[in-house]
Amino acid sequence: MKKLILGLFFGAISGANAQVNIKEIYLQSGGYFNTSNGSLADFQQLAPNSSILNQDLSMYKNNSMYYFNQPGQAQTLSLGLGLSKLPNATLRLGLMHTNQNNLMQTSGSYTESFPMDTLTSSQTGEQFFIDSFSTHGYHAYYGQKQIRLDASLIFRYNAKNRWSFFGGIGANFGFTYQANTNIQHYVTPWADYNSNYSYWIYSEGTHIEENFEHKGGYGLGVYAPLGIDFQVGKNREFWKPMHLFLELRPGFNVNQISGLETNFSVGNFSNMGLRFAFK
Repeated sequence: MKKLILGLFFGAISGANAQVNIKEIYLQSGGYFNTSNGSLADFQQLAPNSSILNQDLSMYKNNSMYYFNQPGQAQTLSLGLGLSKLPNATLRLGLMHTNQNNLMQTSGSYTESFPMDTLTSSQTGEQFFIDSFSTHGYHAYYGQKQIRLDASLIFRYNAKNRWSFFGGIGANFGFTYQANTNIQHYVTPWADYNSNYSYWIYSEGTHIEENFEHKGGYGLGVYAPLGIDFQVGKNREFWKPMHLFLELRPGFNVNQISGLETNFSVGNFSNMGLRFAFK
């Protein structure tokens, strides 16, 4: 797979007889939304020295589900190259920075309840029963940052018009330079007067947090860029080279996480950017 990714960078140029010219600069930023999941066993392997995860967690109901990374976590700077063999196509080559905050997550919780006290009204003699609830839970997150080489081959429709559309295929490959696991455990106590009165009391609970750093791994992705492009100006020379564009990148990601097996996820990198086209 890595050979395939690197081939897009070096083979595309040689395949065009190395006859290329720089005709565009791209600057784009956006968010990568991808499914992420994990298991308690994964995090026990990632953080074997965690005092939280080494507890007896048999009472905790697993809350693992699919999550989505927050937007604004990826930026790309690219050059657009013209190819003599493919005059209607553009080869984009650049660097991509990603901040995948929640690449893996898992959580668990349980609630225990028991009678706490009984209050008696001095005026009416009516009794009020107070029940106590305590919610116990844990959350575990794995995140990482990466620098990737990014390459895509795109084709434009109505390229000479002010509004144009484009699509193609792309891939990227890079290495992790920062990876960490964050684990949290909390106990939240509540007291409830008789439910007929719908009255709740919250008291401050406990919160414990642990952080673990990991060695770097690698990541790669394959995607299909799809977008719309708008030329800022048609008459004034200063504005003519400038284009604004919106781009979607549905595809999949593969990440090698130190201490675990390879992680596979599907998602979409939604971004907007500026394209400067040379004459």
